[in-house]
Amino acid sequence: MADPRGGVILLDPLNGGLAAARALRRGGEHVVVIAGSDNAFTTRSRGVEGHFVPFTDNGESWLELLAKLARRGPHALLTGSDFASAWLVQARERLPPEIVCFERGDDAHANLMAKDTSHAIARAAGVAVPWTVSVRTPEDVDAFAANAPWPCVIKPVLSHEWRVALGDNRVILVANASEARREAERGLAAGFALVLSEYVPGGDGDVEEAIVVRAADGSYPVAFGCQKIRQYPVGFGVASLCEIAELPESMALARAILDQAEFVGVAGVETKRHAVTGVRYFLEVNVRIPTQWGLADCSGLDASARLVATLRGQSLAAQGPISRRGRLVYPQQDARAVLAAMRGAVPSRRTAVAWRIARSYAGTRDFGILDPRDPAPALACVAGFVRRRLAARLRRSDRSDRRPDSH
Repeated sequence: MADPRGGVILLDPLNGGLAAARALRRGGEHVVVIAGSDNAFTTRSRGVEGHFVPFTDNGESWLELLAKLARRGPHALLTGSDFASAWLVQARERLPPEIVCFERGDDAHANLMAKDTSHAIARAAGVAVPWTVSVRTPEDVDAFAANAPWPCVIKPVLSHEWRVALGDNRVILVANASEARREAERGLAAGFALVLSEYVPGGDGDVEEAIVVRAADGSYPVAFGCQKIRQYPVGFGVASLCEIAELPESMALARAILDQAEFVGVAGVETKRHAVTGVRYFLEVNVRIPTQWGLADCSGLDASARLVATLRGQSLAAQGPISRRGRLVYPQQDARAVLAAMRGAVPSRRTAVAWRIARSYAGTRDFGILDPRDPAPALACVAGFVRRRLAARLRRSDRSDRRPDSH
């Protein structure tokens, strides 16, 4: 007999979405995972219905599968990537009515995803925002140079396609106008609208993320904090090791912004405390299941079930307290963060750095893809990495063989 609630679809899930898929499956939900080339390993998670579907022709391949799933009955659809969330906003009028997702309601997702409009929303909510201007031409940098509070950062308005074109460093620190213009010319030439923003000084420990689910009635069925311990790229990246925490200041800031936007859905609101003044600034909003989502379920908050219930329009009692403290590691990124830390340490300090890194994993309850109860995603991820490295080596070898003899 079919479940009257219907199924749950995780579209392009990535690390946080994989954690949600595992928790929902353990809770008895029928979970469908749809993933493309970048995260095909998530389709191998135990007990899920996995579909490897590369994104093609403006998403027609995804729409075709969603239409097939809709013929079975209603499905709650969630995503763990900015790319998929942006696509759902654009494709919402073409989605079958049986596919229920937060993105089809209004433009709040798109407005919060873009850094220029999200900053405007935060200012309207009375939240502190770094000095920020839009950069559409290299000349814009020159026009703003005299008033810019150097050092600044250059970053894309929409960052989810930046990595494919220009690499992992999506927030670039620039000391002066000449550096800013050089980086702006590179980003603009690749087709990205940019912002030039004040750099808020502070370390990784000054960065916090308030992760919430906001319902249509303005309530918050899920709310928890993420304290970064390490991130990659170092100083400006994704949390690679983090822990659950009460973050009252960041949580109040997040609620003010999401209330102002009348946002309905799941989001992670990132903030940073100024190391000198102590002022906490809004940085950005991720309007999808955040990377650190597994922190909530491993700490006893039943967040994934409450997220799906909110999407289905069910009423919920207030969220209970954290029952156990947990840390989460994002292995694919933390390996790179650890390597950067070891390379940056002076030889005499490397043993001490290694011990400090080893101790930092104490209390970790969610290891991302490295779940012994669900090993297939990790095995598939490693196999994919090896295949890509071998293919790249073969391509280099082939080019070398074809190179004309210099003699």
